[in-house]
Order: sequence, then C-alpha cells, then structure tokens
Amino acid sequence: MPTSGIICGGNIIEINGEKIGAPFTIKAIGLPEQLAALERPGGYLEYLKKDTVGAKLEKSNNITIPKYTGVITYKYAN
Repeated sequence: MPTSGIICGGNIIEINGEKIGAPFTIKAIGLPEQLAALERPGGYLEYLKKDTVGAKLEKSNNITIPKYTGVITYKYAN
C-alpha cells in the first residue's frame, strides 16, 4: 500500500502497527532500474547489510503480492 508505514527496530519490523520478526521478505513491484537504486552506496540496504539483519535485493519477473484485505481510513481526506 502506498500509505504503509514501516519502522525498523533491529531484527523486528513494524508494518502498519503489526510487528514481524526476522527473517522477513519485502516484495515490491516497480521499474527494475528504480528498484535497483535501493542498493546505492549509503542507502538503507547497505545499512542493513552491515547490521546483523542483513539484506539482499533479488530481481524476479514472477512475483505475487496478496491483496490488502484491511480497511483503509483517511484521516485528512474529505
């Protein structure tokens, strides 16, 4: 979801208030050249690779992301 909030707390991440323990997989759909930019020097993936969490970026032409089944609430929209 474009409104998802993700907070990293060591080997646990919190996505929209739900805590998820390592290991975890984050999937993203987008232009490969833009997603590859996540591995830029000084970027967040580099930080995770140096930390105990670890990270790797894999390209796939076959990805499935389950649809969001929660309720979307807008705090400031009319």
